[in-house]
Amino acid sequence: MEFYYFSFIQGVFAFLAPCAVALLPGYIVAFISRSGGSDPGITTRIFKGLKLALLSIAGILVIYAIAAVLIVSAAQLLKSYMMWITIGMGGILIIIGILMASGKSFSFTLNVNHVTPKSEIAEAFVFGVAYAIGALGCLFPLFLVVATQAIAAPSAWTGAGYFAAYFSGMSLMMIGAILLSVLARDFLMKYLRKILPHMEMVTGWLLIVAGGYVIYYQKVLL
Repeated sequence: MEFYYFSFIQGVFAFLAPCAVALLPGYIVAFISRSGGSDPGITTRIFKGLKLALLSIAGILVIYAIAAVLIVSAAQLLKSYMMWITIGMGGILIIIGILMASGKSFSFTLNVNHVTPKSEIAEAFVFGVAYAIGALGCLFPLFLVVATQAIAAPSAWTGAGYFAAYFSGMSLMMIGAILLSVLARDFLMKYLRKILPHMEMVTGWLLIVAGGYVIYYQKVLL
């Protein structure tokens, strides 16, 4: 039972990974700004927030399911090369961050105009995919611990439970973050016009810091 708690906490940490959480502010700002001219009511906003959160979680699930399958099928090989792959991902984050900080647009999350229900659904799913990739890039060793323990578990159900606990921790944090933005919408909207023009630059600098952290963390492991 203790490892279920450990897996859940690692999922929470994965949500807070710096190279993933850097994507969150821009998405939340874009989400609350789209209904800025009207007030559909708190129930409608909560329902919409839950829908988009679940779509983002679906994107996260896809990436983690792929990662879990690869680990199960080739754990040692991935462990040998993932450090260098992660360092490369950190370098890519830094490059994208520099371009964003200098005014180049790379963020699908800030497309607040001409949004349609279909494009919003796709955006939420892709955001989840990007978030999962960022979290794995930063904290892959922690996920690897959960995955290897799941492989070594006495039964398939127990191993699946470790994965489920990890994913539950990350998913609950995502739902909480988006619902908090819904409940704090009126407060945030007062400052939206001041925040939005600088959001992409701020996100860019966060990505630069996140990329640097990823590379530094992997260098420490060498």
